[in-house]
Amino acid sequence: MLSLLNANEFFRLTRQPIPTSDEEVAAQLAHEKLIARDVGGRWNILNLGAILFADDVQSFPGIVGKVVRVIKYAGFSRSEAAVETVGNRGYAIGFDRLVEFVHRRLPTQEVIRRALRGQRPLYPEIAIRELIANALLHQNMTIPGTGPLIEIFTDRVEITNPVQPLLATERFIDLSPRSRNESLAWLMLLIPGEIDHHSEMKSPPFRFEIARRSEMKSPTIPG
Repeated sequence: MLSLLNANEFFRLTRQPIPTSDEEVAAQLAHEKLIARDVGGRWNILNLGAILFADDVQSFPGIVGKVVRVIKYAGFSRSEAAVETVGNRGYAIGFDRLVEFVHRRLPTQEVIRRALRGQRPLYPEIAIRELIANALLHQNMTIPGTGPLIEIFTDRVEITNPVQPLLATERFIDLSPRSRNESLAWLMLLIPGEIDHHSEMKSPPFRFEIARRSEMKSPTIPG
């Protein structure tokens, strides 16, 4: 069972010492509701454990549709040639790599600094990071066969998931945040460096960084 979950990454990300025995490892994972014993006393991996810490989500048929798909288009529309990449790691252990993968493929804009020309991504990494995190954690996990989708065009990025927001989009800023997947969001908050995933894109870094660095209008959020 432990061979299917990256338990070492769980302890590293949550800054806990790795127990000296498999039974102690299993007990800690069970405490976080990542695994549970069945009626025969054997350990079973729960969906929460698999979606966060599986080395290969393809090993879990019940959640394989929840992997993240990244599609890079050659132009401005979906009719252009595209290259699709499908993630296979759990959200927690694969999140930083996913953000880096997307950020490297973003549209770029020319900048001039000290008389030197260069290119930088059209969107700051902190904005992409929060948008991806919200797509992962606020999706409807009960809808089978469909998961978060990141589409990169020449002039924009579209990030979607199979869900309608719990809050009206025009009220994201002033209403108290709500989360559809409390266990998922709570466990991700244990990981150092992660943003407040209950925020529904309310954090000041998201609002100000995208305006200051990208000099673009606010993102479009379909209702």
